[in-house]
Amino acid sequence: MTLQLEVANLQKRFGGLVAVNDVNFSLQAGEIVGLLGPNGSGKTTVLNMISGALQADGGRVVFRGTELTRQKPHRIAQHGVARTFQLVRPLPTLTVAENVLVSFAFGRYRHWGREAEKLVEEKLEFVGLEGRGRERVGNLTYIDQKRMELARALASEPSLLLLDEWLAGLNPSELKTGIELVQHLQGAGITILLVEHIMEAVRALCTRCIVMNAGQIIASGPSAEVLQQKEVILAYLGDDHA
Repeated sequence: MTLQLEVANLQKRFGGLVAVNDVNFSLQAGEIVGLLGPNGSGKTTVLNMISGALQADGGRVVFRGTELTRQKPHRIAQHGVARTFQLVRPLPTLTVAENVLVSFAFGRYRHWGREAEKLVEEKLEFVGLEGRGRERVGNLTYIDQKRMELARALASEPSLLLLDEWLAGLNPSELKTGIELVQHLQGAGITILLVEHIMEAVRALCTRCIVMNAGQIIASGPSAEVLQQKEVILAYLGDDHA
């Protein structure tokens, strides 16, 4: 397999709080890897540093041989990194298609006019929103807003997708659909770093997991093994379950 992402000695402080402390991991091309941990463990901060939303205080982020550590978010997107957020952030005055079209301005390649419109239609069809591009975002259900956000991320034509609790808040039927969508992304050759609390999704999608607690990695390896480790159970559930 080909090395896609390397995170080395990553650090982030907020005043006296060490949010991320010497984090190291790598992703191979085509993997879906879970980045897990209780709330406040530093997972989203790691995603923010990879995507450029936050500057690292130390360490390096290297993507396909290019160092991203000090680059701006739009430059990182142009290298092929995209992300979703814990809360959907649509542009409410635009249509569904226009929300997706905006992402082409920040992706790896430039598309204009009818070509861009055709690609928007393809992304919406891929996520299950075929024929709904003219709708207002406010008319979408929660799962359909999630689909639109995913289409918007895919419009930047990434090689690496950072999914920050994208499956959160879905009912069982929607969750099944969401898991299938993520599997289709892997089938399309996209590498995925998945921050998630839903263990059903983690077990279905992630061949291996990285678990954080208090800013540090406490476990890393095949998902089935990692999720049974005492330290991981203790971090999530406390002493009574360890």
